[in-house]
Amino acid sequence: MIHLVHRLHDLVHRLTWCIDSKSHFSACCSKSIQTQPSVNLDRQCGKDLSNLWLDVVVVVDNSIGMTHDGLLSVASNIVTVFEDTQIGTNPTEPRTTRVGIVTYNAEAQVNADLNQYQSYDDFADGIYQDLCSVSTSEQSYLSTGLQAAEHMIRTQNMNTTRGHYKKVVIVYASAYKGTGELDPVPVAQRLFEDGAFIITVAYDQGGDEGLLYQLAEIATPGMAYSNTGKGSNELISNIQQSLLQANCYCPDLWEPYRTSFSNRFSFHYGQCLRLFAFQASWDASKRTCKNLMKNKSHLAIEQSQAKHDFILEYVKNHDGMAMPYSYNIGLSWNITQNTWMWEQPDGMSPVPLGDYNNWRAGYPAGQASKSGVLNMQSGTQTFWQNVPTTSGSSANYVCEMYSCDTDNYCDGDN
Repeated sequence: MIHLVHRLHDLVHRLTWCIDSKSHFSACCSKSIQTQPSVNLDRQCGKDLSNLWLDVVVVVDNSIGMTHDGLLSVASNIVTVFEDTQIGTNPTEPRTTRVGIVTYNAEAQVNADLNQYQSYDDFADGIYQDLCSVSTSEQSYLSTGLQAAEHMIRTQNMNTTRGHYKKVVIVYASAYKGTGELDPVPVAQRLFEDGAFIITVAYDQGGDEGLLYQLAEIATPGMAYSNTGKGSNELISNIQQSLLQANCYCPDLWEPYRTSFSNRFSFHYGQCLRLFAFQASWDASKRTCKNLMKNKSHLAIEQSQAKHDFILEYVKNHDGMAMPYSYNIGLSWNITQNTWMWEQPDGMSPVPLGDYNNWRAGYPAGQASKSGVLNMQSGTQTFWQNVPTTSGSSANYVCEMYSCDTDNYCDGDN
């Protein structure tokens, strides 16, 4: 019965996140959703751990069940995960990460708040000091640790310049217990609703094969790991990749480009899209996109069938859009280069069309007078056709910009 209750709670928060997906919630939990496709032509999320900018609370079970050796190995895992990251705050460099530490057993203790560690060395020394020995308690209630993390995140981000930083909770647990007021699922749900990510590590000390699956019920889909079994050798890199994905996001009103439109937790690329369900000429669409985000955005590009299909799904699922679908994209005829070129961010040169194309039958035609490109619906698909840039044709349009990530810091106004 307890397990069923956990499943029902999990279903609620998976449905909250995966409302646009028709698949069962367990599909959202698949670890494979974090896997990067083998071939891609699109910008990737930043991967520079030295420029990670997050607020992280590490929650560690220090009950007897964790054992002294286990706790020491958790400490080494934590300091290794962050060894390339700038810890603390720096008024001249916003790309820094704050890390707080909470230990728990029957109750929770805040060992370090988000502002205590101002260097990596202080952080590493503090971790080993905080995790030097297990407590005398045999009880391990994850909900107490999550509640302490929740309180820290909420109180230490109000009215600060880091309010827009993504929040992450990393849990190291040797057991999964608690019902009623000690049930960790409702606490995890509140963290999810506040936009936090939860990474879980099942630190199995006693052969509890179900621990990983139980912790997956409170983890962000694809972010549940274990210190044993398949994938244990990649535990550090898996946690780091989860941190990088958490740090890769789109501003409000923008849709992250990912491998699956219906699964919001599938692998994210480093691009954001925004559809405007207002018709405009191709030239007006281009100008609007250019001026939208401080010259960082432009009409969307489709350099692969996967990107085209994703944008089409985005259009189909957007309020205000009706068939036949038509929308301007960032492809145009360049007279000087005598070829079709893709738009790029301000300060970067346009990119030639390349091998992939999606022309409608009979197109392109008359590019001298029809040098802009839009997608026009034909049957269940959309295809490119070239149109005049300033008159004679208008359509909705899709803008694109880089995601906010370790290579592209975004302030709170973005």
